[in-house]
Amino acid sequence: MHMADTYSQKQPSEGRNYFLIFWSGALATIGGQLINPNLVLPFLYLALGAPTFFAGMLLPFVTGSRLIAEIFVSPFINRATRAKLAVYAPNLLTAAVLAAVALFATKLPSVLIVLLFLTTAMVLGLCQGITSLGTSQIYGISVPKAKRNRMVFAQATISGILAIIVVLVTRDLLSGDQPMQRHIVVLWCGVIAMFAAGVAFAGVRLLEEEQALLPEPKKKPKPMAELATGFKTGMTYPWYRKFLIARLIFVSVELAMPFYTIHAATLHMGTKHSLSYFVIGASLGMVIGSLLWGWLSNRVSVKPVMWLGCMIAAISALMALAFTFFGYAQNVWIYALVILLLSLGGNGVIYGRYLYLIQMSVEKERPYLVALGDVSAGLVGIVFAAILGAVAHLHDPITPIFALFVLNLIALVYALRLPPVKS
Repeated sequence: MHMADTYSQKQPSEGRNYFLIFWSGALATIGGQLINPNLVLPFLYLALGAPTFFAGMLLPFVTGSRLIAEIFVSPFINRATRAKLAVYAPNLLTAAVLAAVALFATKLPSVLIVLLFLTTAMVLGLCQGITSLGTSQIYGISVPKAKRNRMVFAQATISGILAIIVVLVTRDLLSGDQPMQRHIVVLWCGVIAMFAAGVAFAGVRLLEEEQALLPEPKKKPKPMAELATGFKTGMTYPWYRKFLIARLIFVSVELAMPFYTIHAATLHMGTKHSLSYFVIGASLGMVIGSLLWGWLSNRVSVKPVMWLGCMIAAISALMALAFTFFGYAQNVWIYALVILLLSLGGNGVIYGRYLYLIQMSVEKERPYLVALGDVSAGLVGIVFAAILGAVAHLHDPITPIFALFVLNLIALVYALRLPPVKS
């Protein structure tokens, strides 16, 4: 009788947890689209009239901070209560910080706007890193293995569609005379989505037996030692040496969006609903990518996902250059198409290189190889963004896109030359 009672209590808890975990993740993904550091933050930053150089640095600040969080915080996400806190607390903090941006950014001088947005980018990165750690722990113990991949796929698809609907429904709210006020509704929708995601996950109830499944904490984490191990291990494999070079060149695809945003902002900062249309394009690219890249990796291989992603990104750059030359870039919907293709290509590169490394490496060595690739790409990304940001600031915003076109083609060549995936 006692076992029956325990089982009957556990079943509703599992169903309730799955519901809350699913919709918390979906809402966080929607919020991620609506506060996108690739697109939304740089656009709003430029709408405030702040220096162009730092618009390209926002995303590297996010990725660098996220990396720091993943390296130094991971040993402490070792209990279910901490793992749960690591998901909902950063979502609530993200919502609070972005609400402060929405409320006070228009009242600050240029120097403080730069500091505010760079600080916001760092906080977003730290929150993303901590949330990622907590989510991986909770998903691992609370979501059945058979449902995990389907849930992540469904979250990406549903979230992209809902983000588009939210933008379309709310685009006429809060409009004003200043460029920032014309687009601020997108940010407020992101704040609400992140807040709702945090509240939803706070309601997840973890069972005692689930808490016992979490790994023991590491005694003395040594990030530099792990990176050194990753370097020594990775350099012994010819496939990883080639992959690491490709991973660094893929930065030109993964960190390209802010420079399209800079170019788009110079053309459409004052255009009504322009940011909403660009968010729709980026979200639609995510939806198409979740369907296309998932199908291609399962039916064919992971390798085509990477080189096709690079090729689509190069096509988006070529389109941006051609449309600018012929004057069609002034049409906001045409530029939204460019954003869509870049989002689709970038999604493919990120998805493909992640799966490629998983399939090519063994479980014991994988964390070290991932850490080395992420740190190397993060450092290159900061330098890359600084150089292109300076070019956009001192020269013109179209020159970085020409550089991205060339780099995307080089990334395509390297993706094609990668060794085939292990069968």
